[in-house]
Amino acid sequence: MSGSRPVLVLEDDASVAATICNALVRDGWRTERASTLAEARARLRQDNPRIAVVDLGLPDGNGIAFVREAAARPDLGVIVVSGRADEVDRVVGLEVGADDYLAKPFSLREMVARVRALSRRLDAIASTAAEPQAPATLETAGWSIGGVQLEPSRLRLVAGDGTETRLTGGEAGLLTLLLEAAEHFARRETISEKVLGRRLLPEQRGVDQLASNLRHKLAQVSDGKVTVAAVRGQGYRLVW
Repeated sequence: MSGSRPVLVLEDDASVAATICNALVRDGWRTERASTLAEARARLRQDNPRIAVVDLGLPDGNGIAFVREAAARPDLGVIVVSGRADEVDRVVGLEVGADDYLAKPFSLREMVARVRALSRRLDAIASTAAEPQAPATLETAGWSIGGVQLEPSRLRLVAGDGTETRLTGGEAGLLTLLLEAAEHFARRETISEKVLGRRLLPEQRGVDQLASNLRHKLAQVSDGKVTVAAVRGQGYRLVW
């Protein structure tokens, strides 16, 4: 699974951490465990993990800080785990750069599927970015829209003044889907399946949060000229 890079499981409950790691190992992953933010930061430096599964409730602080740090690395995927009944921590986790979230209690099968789907997205992005440079095309140079260079294959947006804004893997996947779709529109079900790697369920807000995050970043780099507009009851459209 993605070479020798492990999945880092940041979870202070030893039995829960062991259960998650065992499920991932059965699926072919190598895992590393951390129970505190300090341990997780050390693992981040030493083990170069492929994906981090992060529980936000930790003994030495809130995992949000670690999510923000991990999300700054373009080759690292982040899945937030929240034990709260409400969505506050999960939404905040996505806002600071997590690619996905799981609410406790969760199915181990679903957790493994989310890790696998996120790894596929990271592989696709890395493969595109590693391709030899060729004359500029839509695929290699991105899209120039509203005075902004959109480069989802390189996980970035470039403003007119050259300022770069990083995209998470999920944001890049959504932007690519919208750019390539007919009339730049995609249904929520399609976004969930193709970008988040799961079937859309009524209570899940991951698609909406992902669209909101991308909308915010596009607004920043384009001065509001490019946006992700909601099509009521259907999905989202890229507008400029």
